Amino acid sequence: AARSMCATGMQYDARSLSTAEMSELDSIAFSDVVDQLSPQGVLPLRPYVRYTDAVYDAAAAFARDAFNGQPFLAIHWRRTDFLQVRTQHEHALQSAPMLIAHARAVMRAHAIRHVYLATDSEDKAELAAVFAALQPARYVPHSPAVSLHAKTELANVEIAICAMGARFLGTRTSSFTLAITEERQAVFGHPPETGVEMGAPPEEDHGKDEL
Repeated sequence: AARSMCATGMQYDARSLSTAEMSELDSIAFSDVVDQLSPQGVLPLRPYVRYTDAVYDAAAAFARDAFNGQPFLAIHWRRTDFLQVRTQHEHALQSAPMLIAHARAVMRAHAIRHVYLATDSEDKAELAAVFAALQPARYVPHSPAVSLHAKTELANVEIAICAMGARFLGTRTSSFTLAITEERQAVFGHPPETGVEMGAPPEEDHGKDEL
C-alpha cells in the first residue's frame, strides 16, 4: 500500500480497478475507507477481492472429498450471540426444526442429496437433531483453530465452501451470510436466486423418507 497510492474514491471505480495495469498488482489496499458500500457497489469489485489460493484449494479439496463432484446445499446457520441480540428480528432466529424444513424443501425442489453446514451452534441437542435429519458434512481443520489467525482462515474456507454449493441457505442480518452471498455471485458466478436467507419455514414437509 505504501508503494502504490490510488486516487481518492478508487473503491467506487470498478472499471479503473480492472485495467491491465491494476491487474498486474499482487494486491490492492484502501486506506481511510470508513463507509459501507451497497451491494451494487460491492459486487463489481468483489471479483478482484479474493482469498488466497490456499483457502480455495482447501475448500475445493474438502468439497471433492465430501461430495465427489455432486451438487450440495450449503447452509449457514447463525446461533450463539443471535439468540440474545436478534430476538426482535423476524426470522433471523431459525430453530433446528425450521432449519430442517428449509433444507428439505430446497433438496426436494432441486434434487440435491448432500448438505454442508456452517454454524456456530454449541447446543448439542439441536445439532444432534440437524445431523440426524440431514447428515451434513462439516469442515474440520487439521489443527484446532485457536488463534485469531487460525479462526479467520477457518471462516474463510467455510465461506468458500458455501460459495461452491449449488444452492445456499443463509441467516438473515448475518455478515457471514452476506460474505457468502457476495462470494457466490461475484467470484463463483452463481445466479442470485440460488442463494436465499431463511424466512418463514415451509408450511409442509412431505417426502421426508425420500432423503
